Amino acid sequence: MKIAKKDIALVMVLVAVIVAFCAYKFSLSPNLEAVEDEESKQASIQQQIDEVKARADQVPKMEKEIASWQVEVSDKLKPFHFGYLYEDGIMYLNNLEKQAEKEENSFAVNIPTYTVGETAFSSTVNGQGSFSGSSYMAGTTTYAFSYSLTGYDELKNFINYMIDEKDGSGVKSLDTMVINCTQGRSYFEGTISMTAYAVTDGNNTYKPQDLTEVEQGIRYDSIFGDLFTEDEEDTNDNE
Repeated sequence: MKIAKKDIALVMVLVAVIVAFCAYKFSLSPNLEAVEDEESKQASIQQQIDEVKARADQVPKMEKEIASWQVEVSDKLKPFHFGYLYEDGIMYLNNLEKQAEKEENSFAVNIPTYTVGETAFSSTVNGQGSFSGSSYMAGTTTYAFSYSLTGYDELKNFINYMIDEKDGSGVKSLDTMVINCTQGRSYFEGTISMTAYAVTDGNNTYKPQDLTEVEQGIRYDSIFGDLFTEDEEDTNDNE
C-alpha cells in the first residue's frame, strides 16, 4: 500500500504535535506548576512580611503604651499598704480617737471595744511580658469596733474621715455601720465593720508603726483597753 506524500506530511505533523504535547506534559507542565506553587508561597511570605512591617511600625506606640501602663499600675499601688499587723489596726483606731485634737473637721469619738486582724494574702499573680519579674499579692483583714460620739456634725466628720483615705493609713472600705440615737438627743453610738486591703508588687515594703511615743499600759480612756472604770482605777490607786 502506498502512502501519498500528502498523508506522510499529515502524519509527521501529527507526530510533531504528539511530541510537543508529551514534552509539555512530562517536562514543561510540572515546571510551570512548580513555578505557580513557588509564586504562591512567595506571595504568602510577602503578606507575612508586610504584616510584620506593619506591626514593627507600631512598636514605638506599643512601647509607649506599655510604659504608661507600668506607671499607671505603680500609681494604683501607692495608696495600698504591703500588709497589716495587729498594731496597725490598733493604731488606726487610736488615731481616730485623737482626731478631737484637730481644729478643722474634727470629731471626738470614743472606741471602747474593738477587734482587729492581720492580713491574710489570698491571691498571687506573677507578672508576664513587660511586668515579668514582679509578683503581685493581695489580701485583706477586718476591723470591727464600737463607737460613741456627740453631735451630728461630728458624726458626719467621723464618717468622712474613714472613707476619704487622706490619712495615708491604707485603702479601707466601710462595710457596715450601725447608728443608734435616742430621740431628742445628739448622742450617737453603734458598731462599725471595715475591710482593710493590702496589695504589693514586692517593692512597697511593710512600714512598721512608730510606737516610741505610744503610752504604754491599759487606761480606761484609751483605745488600748477598758479593763476597769475611772472610779475603779482611783480605788485601786488609793489602795
